Amino acid sequence: MKSKCSFQLATFRTMLLILIWSYTITAAIPSMAQNVVRPEDVISAVRLNNIDAFDRMAGKLQLQQKNLTAQLVDIFKDAQSPVLTKGAAAYCLGELRASEVVNVLALGIALEINSVSNDHLTLLQGPIVMKALIKIGNPSIPAVMKNLAESDDAKVRALSLQVIERIDKDKDISALRLQKAIKAETDAQKQARLQVALKALSGA
Repeated sequence: MKSKCSFQLATFRTMLLILIWSYTITAAIPSMAQNVVRPEDVISAVRLNNIDAFDRMAGKLQLQQKNLTAQLVDIFKDAQSPVLTKGAAAYCLGELRASEVVNVLALGIALEINSVSNDHLTLLQGPIVMKALIKIGNPSIPAVMKNLAESDDAKVRALSLQVIERIDKDKDISALRLQKAIKAETDAQKQARLQVALKALSGA
């Protein structure tokens, strides 16, 4: 009986310590209680020198980014969204390095913003989706390679090839990628499109 009481007392003490710890962490980072992570919360969690506090913040930050990415994708895919709005969504997805959305972006790679006046400096200029794919980096390559294999749209093909070149930063590496894709492709029409892309890359 004494042993059982000792165990219950130890359990109660442990629970009490956990409650105190939770209160301390929440007090140190107030907005984390509402599942909203602000820049100052990240800095606080980093400086607390506490693994559990950091893990809690990181988990909420990941969820917050996941939700933000999903909303931006919805805006980009929405047929009712104006071009400028779509471009803004694509820009943000590029800044987030959202590799999970490369297929969606690649389908809309032809989107460009050219209507902003020359005297107005903005990040939303030119082939904004292409730039986002380049920022995301290597995860974008299979998606734009698919464009080269499946699309006959000259603009889509030119922008897709630019993505590969700008990510690889070496035409020889890009050429090897295309040669490998050609060899792996079994569809004659797709293979022919890839061959055209390879010739365009070499300037032939």
